[in-house]
Amino acid sequence: MRLVRSLPFRTAWLTSAAVLLSFSSACSTKPGAPEEKPRQYSLRGVVVRLDPKSNLASIKAEKIDGWMDAMTMEYPVENRAEYQALRKDEKITATVNVTSEGFWLSNVKERKE
Repeated sequence: MRLVRSLPFRTAWLTSAAVLLSFSSACSTKPGAPEEKPRQYSLRGVVVRLDPKSNLASIKAEKIDGWMDAMTMEYPVENRAEYQALRKDEKITATVNVTSEGFWLSNVKERKE
């Protein structure tokens, strides 16, 4: 008789524990989660090619101190309006944001020289 009475209690306890564990794991952050603060670098370059389907801009960039030597590569542009303002052969400045999950451009502006 005692086993029958304790079975509902054990079931309720185990169910509560499972719910609490799943909630706490859903709220935890992993390394590289969106809360990771990006490292930021200044970019100066020229737009070589644009891919409007992906919001990717191929930029021939000068050396980015602390991150990369001069090279041409594709950069995702986070802000759609900034991407749409880009033109081929345009000289630009931007901020490269880098996390363990990837990189992207922000603060994209035409460079007036």
